[in-house]
Formats: sequence, structure tokens, C-alpha cells
Amino acid sequence: MRDRHDDPPFINMTPMVDVLLCLLVFFMAATQLYDWDENQFSVKVPEVSDAAPLTQAPDDLILTILAPGKIAVGEKTLDLAGLVEVLKAAKARYADQGVMIRGDGKLDYQHLADVLSACESAGIASVRLPVRPLETK
Repeated sequence: MRDRHDDPPFINMTPMVDVLLCLLVFFMAATQLYDWDENQFSVKVPEVSDAAPLTQAPDDLILTILAPGKIAVGEKTLDLAGLVEVLKAAKARYADQGVMIRGDGKLDYQHLADVLSACESAGIASVRLPVRPLETK
């Protein structure tokens, strides 16, 4: 004699698949209905005197001191005069452009001072020097 409790549970998946397919078709059709360009609406945006830029601030430029007078900016290696021009161009694109100066820990302070001077002559005030924690033995 077989008891009803011995039967494994059974879930009919057909209604759930039907509902999901109907939702999929609905959302596919709905996205096609709302395919308009924002220029179709004539809206005059309010004006303010000190508006922040609508774009996100760019990442800091990473300056790597390779040798005396040789600084890498991305893939380019520049001298100090070329560095000043690149920094002025970056400052012209974004007024609050920042830089991060990297170099070896045993770097001569004069080389760092030269790069800091280039940043100052380009008008860049946000300068960072990355460090790592001191390893204790």
C-alpha cells in the first residue's frame, strides 16, 4: 500500500516560464517605445554664477621620476620643460588637476624639488607623494 506522502514533490514550471516570457516581451517592447533623444524637449536649464562642472574630476596625473631631469607621464618620457607644458595643458583642461609624484625612496631631494617646481610653475597646487608603511622587523 502506497502512501501519498511518499510521492516526491512536483512543481509545474510551465506557468512560471510563460509569465517570464510575457514579461520579457513586455519590457523589450517598452524600451523601444521610450527611445527618444533628450534634444527633443525644449527645456531651459537654470543658470547659476558658480556652477560646478558636469563632468567628473579627472584622475591625478602620475609623474614618475626616472632619472635627473627625466620624468615619465603615462607612456611618455619628458624633460622638465616638456613636463611644464604637459602640466599647463592639463591645468587648462581642468582647473583643479592634481598630480601624484612617484620615485625611488633613495631619490635625491633635488630631483623631487625640480618636479615640484615644474608643478608650481604650471599652477598645479594639488600634489601628492605616495608612501607605504614602514616594515617593522
